[in-house]
Amino acid sequence: MSIITVSMLVLTLLTVNVLVVLNVVTETAIAAVEEKVDISVYFEPDTSLEIVEGAQGYLNGLPQVQDAMLITSDEAYARFVDRHSDDAEILGSLEEVDGNPFGPSLVVKARSPKDFDFILESLDNPQFRDYIEKKEFDDYEEIIASINRVTDHVRWFGLALSGVFLLFVIMIVFNTVRVAIFIHREEISIMRLVGASSFFIRAPFFVEAGVFSLLATAITVIMLYPILGVLEPRFDTFFDPMSSNLLGYFNENFLLIFGAQVIGLLLINVVASSMAMRRYLKV
Repeated sequence: MSIITVSMLVLTLLTVNVLVVLNVVTETAIAAVEEKVDISVYFEPDTSLEIVEGAQGYLNGLPQVQDAMLITSDEAYARFVDRHSDDAEILGSLEEVDGNPFGPSLVVKARSPKDFDFILESLDNPQFRDYIEKKEFDDYEEIIASINRVTDHVRWFGLALSGVFLLFVIMIVFNTVRVAIFIHREEISIMRLVGASSFFIRAPFFVEAGVFSLLATAITVIMLYPILGVLEPRFDTFFDPMSSNLLGYFNENFLLIFGAQVIGLLLINVVASSMAMRRYLKV
């Protein structure tokens, strides 16, 4: 019964820690999306380089702008050709166009996605707006919303699974204490006869609950860290150049994460033990 109890506690903790990992990965995914989002500002093909450089300097002067990178007409043409180097039809149609059809552009990175609206409004400056052909940026909000939707579904599933495990834990601890009381009924009767206090009789069961909690947490830590060591490089490759920093997160918050889990398990075990003792131990 003790082995089963500890096993269920470990499964519960592993499920809880999966939710912690999911939270870290979700934050990394959102940060990776936000890092890649930028505004592309396309100018008319005949716009002079001085005007575009003026717009670049103006944007770089805004506190909301992290960087505004200038792409000249020639660079835009070269990038287009390189991107479609395997498509002879597109390159053929490009050759039929008289001259370079591409105008200069600016790629603007904001310090925060919340600043995009302000930056777009700033580009309506009369000094530049007549030369701007179009402004566009990826719909990052929809991407982040999709990430959050998937994460919420997984999180609710994990919470439900943790709840099922906790229910099993309470039932197992309840029955474990009941069996222990039955096995030691003669010793308990003797302690009653010699005047032992209720706390003295109950204390061993509470100590056992504490041992179960510490042992389950220790086993969880031993199992979890190798798993994190395997997962972190894979997440880092996926989110490159950003790092998920899973191991670093657990190391920095070790006492908070696992201390809270020990306390939580201890409370669950004590409550289940108290329920069993109140019903089956009349002291």
